[in-house]
Amino acid sequence: MTRYREDGSRASSTDLVPFTQFQSTKSLIQREIILLATSVITEETLFHNGLFQNVYLLYRMFEAMGYLTILFTNKKVDDTMKIPKFMSDVRMLSADDFHKSPVPVKAYIEIGMSIDEPMRRFLKMCGAKVCKLYLGNILNIDTETPIFYPQMHFAHHVIGSLDKIWVSPHYTMHSEYALALNHMPLDKAAESVVPYIWDPQVLTAGGERNFQWRPAASPAEDVFLILEPNISFQKCSLIPLMMIEAWFRKNPDWKGEVVLVNGDRLMMMEFFKKNIYNTLELVKAGRVKITQRLDILTLLKTYPSAIPICHQWNNEYNYMVLEYFHCGYPVLHNATDWKGYGYYYEHSNIESAVNQIDLVRSSHKENFHLFLSHAKTLTWRHSPYNPDVQRAWEKTLRLI
Repeated sequence: MTRYREDGSRASSTDLVPFTQFQSTKSLIQREIILLATSVITEETLFHNGLFQNVYLLYRMFEAMGYLTILFTNKKVDDTMKIPKFMSDVRMLSADDFHKSPVPVKAYIEIGMSIDEPMRRFLKMCGAKVCKLYLGNILNIDTETPIFYPQMHFAHHVIGSLDKIWVSPHYTMHSEYALALNHMPLDKAAESVVPYIWDPQVLTAGGERNFQWRPAASPAEDVFLILEPNISFQKCSLIPLMMIEAWFRKNPDWKGEVVLVNGDRLMMMEFFKKNIYNTLELVKAGRVKITQRLDILTLLKTYPSAIPICHQWNNEYNYMVLEYFHCGYPVLHNATDWKGYGYYYEHSNIESAVNQIDLVRSSHKENFHLFLSHAKTLTWRHSPYNPDVQRAWEKTLRLI
């Protein structure tokens, strides 16, 4: 990878150095402690929510930076055999056990779990800076929730005794909202954006699993794969379905299949079923298969030659897109910040996506290794082991 200094001059190989040097690494007992709040992560729950992957990858990054990282869990692990094998060395500590035997803490970071204010104050007494990292689209969620679920409380917001609020880069527009919501000064919005990270080690189970796209044996075995959750407008299958419909109308002799995962949620809406779904040429031709929720591992095993189509609104970074990239799947996506990688279509532009479908079907096989090079570059950009990413996080930690 060619790297350049800030002044534009070409960097030498000696400029790419590890963030943490072995010579300066302290023994475990001397290292500063970072607690990452989360529910207990098991094989069953690992792919239920992207937050669990975030928690684990942040654990590995802080560990690689020279900190003593501990998962701060809501309860004790009742069965260690349920913990993924590649996580067997991860340190875990329940909130109850910490309360009984406290230790000095540099930072406590809430990601996959929130605790009440008294416990936050207790952590502060142990020296911890209490931080909240939002990795969800809280503004959209908080707008939709009172509309469709008027009796529901915002359980993901626990206000009080926070030192820092952080948001992912693709939620920069929410930083002021997050600060205001937590009664914190709005002039800190610029300091609230932290680097996004991703690594394939969860997908590959630390190297034990290996998935790779392969060409379909014939056009009749083509599969378009749509895997949006369909629980809000942010990540919905409607636009991808319309894109494939537009492509199919130009290619009516196509004999493949469209797999609409989580489609049962869409079919609960009579308006969608009557006025949209039943009018599609794809449906009339029997090309659409609706399934309930399936995890990414099942889909990669079941559909090794699929063409995935992803769509988001205001949720630009998505682990699912990166997982497809890593495995060489010709994923169509509309993440503007990743438009230089893979098969990008603009916003919700149907014609742009149709052109990309044609490109995938005509050339992905011959451009497969070029695509993989894109995937590796994108992975390194967000890697928890990238020294630039680690330096940016260290700068963030110094500001607390």
